Amino acid sequence: MAEFDEVQIEMGEFMPAGWLGPMLVMFGLVVFVALLVLLLVSGAHFTDEKSPILTTPGTCAPFCGDAPSPMPTPPPPTP
Repeated sequence: MAEFDEVQIEMGEFMPAGWLGPMLVMFGLVVFVALLVLLLVSGAHFTDEKSPILTTPGTCAPFCGDAPSPMPTPPPPTP
């Protein structure tokens, strides 16, 4: 297996010096965030029928709109 310095020397022709360390740190952070999101989503209960959002009983009286009326169709063009 190649040593850390050998890889950096070989890739140094294409990349500036000292790029491998920060790149590994960024890769580690990306993997950490991905695992954190996976952990948080896996704990969600998507199949629960009971909603955790509280709803008020009754109608939506002042906020309900009228039933949507069907859109009138324009007459066909006359030749």
